[in-house]
Amino acid sequence: MTDSTDESNATGDHLVIQVREEGERSEREISHVGYQILGENEENEDESFASLIKKELPEVLPELNPTCIFRVPKKLVRDNENAYVPQMVSIGPYHHGRKNLQAMEQVKRWYLQRLLDRKPTPDTSLVKLVKEIRSREEFLRSCYDEKLDHLNSYEFVKMMVVDGCFIIQFLRMDDKFKYLDDPVFSVPGVYSAVKKDLLLLENQLPWKVVDCLFNLTAEPGDPSLHKFNVSLSSGACILIKPDTTERREARHFLDQEIGVKFQCAPFGKAQLDITFRNGVMEIPRMIIEVNTETVLRNLIAYEQCSVRHHECHILSYAMLFNHLIKSPKDLDSLVQKHIIITELSKEETVSLFNRLCNDTERISFSYSELALFVDVYYRHRWLRRSLAGFKKDYLYNPSSVWSISNAVIIVLILTVMQTVYSVLAYYK
Repeated sequence: MTDSTDESNATGDHLVIQVREEGERSEREISHVGYQILGENEENEDESFASLIKKELPEVLPELNPTCIFRVPKKLVRDNENAYVPQMVSIGPYHHGRKNLQAMEQVKRWYLQRLLDRKPTPDTSLVKLVKEIRSREEFLRSCYDEKLDHLNSYEFVKMMVVDGCFIIQFLRMDDKFKYLDDPVFSVPGVYSAVKKDLLLLENQLPWKVVDCLFNLTAEPGDPSLHKFNVSLSSGACILIKPDTTERREARHFLDQEIGVKFQCAPFGKAQLDITFRNGVMEIPRMIIEVNTETVLRNLIAYEQCSVRHHECHILSYAMLFNHLIKSPKDLDSLVQKHIIITELSKEETVSLFNRLCNDTERISFSYSELALFVDVYYRHRWLRRSLAGFKKDYLYNPSSVWSISNAVIIVLILTVMQTVYSVLAYYK
């Protein structure tokens, strides 16, 4: 009885162990399947996320912000508001509709009619001009720094066509197309006022408007639009670079102690190409006219608003001349060298350069290398004078309170410094 009972218990225990083992094996199998399913789900989610991200990736390089026509920052306007506001003709939306500019609206429409009457090409029709501008309307609106919701599609397209054709006709005006009754060219003062207004930052059309209309109305033999644009900006001088970290506040480049000589650069040299070599600063000639301040201020304002505002070459040019010209006497030095020719008085010319950079943001100085070379030259010149003075006062004067040994050491130091500055000047 006992044996059978023990055998039965052993068999039961064996069954329990077997069931337990099978249960554990089943749990392990279920767990493995669960992990496998979970892993597959994670992989699917990874692929799903990657697929969604891929759909958002651009197939081509996205276009940069096309905004290129800005409002002049208020801090710049307060110094000379008239330099930024059109006085004769409005171009584009910012000053469109101003009462004091309405007289030229009729002239602009008259210019458009003359252009259509002349019909230089088969494509010169009002329908064709409107169609081309309308197809670009969305892009053209995005070129302006402000929303133009106050202008509906008709008003915007009309403004682009009328203003664009006016600019083209104005640029093309020569003996062949001038009319005796033309109010722009026949009335004294109007031409120069219009030319000035066309160079204002807030008084612009996107280049694509003018380029499109020009190509639709060009005749064989017409100069390129680029040449017309150069003629428009002729007389608008361009500038160079200043030292924003001036070390000697009471001294500037024309200071006699520095000993820098000035020379007018050969004709044809780029306006901003100012060089310094062997103590001579070579500067291209600058012609200052009545409208020069307006042109420079608007170019500087454009640089301050541009996405590449760190490359402010015009502001740098203005800053350099601000350092060069501190008084009428300084101006005389540059006038005598024929570097500056001005229609303004001495006081007005000096004031122009001293005020141009007011309220502008600090930038990397385009002429920092030039300023460094001038500084090296000045220090080298000072060392030569100091070296000569020490030799005279101490080496050749036994009664000096300085010992000969100390004087020799100082002379050696000055000689080494002179050599260093000579090397720097050579490798400029």
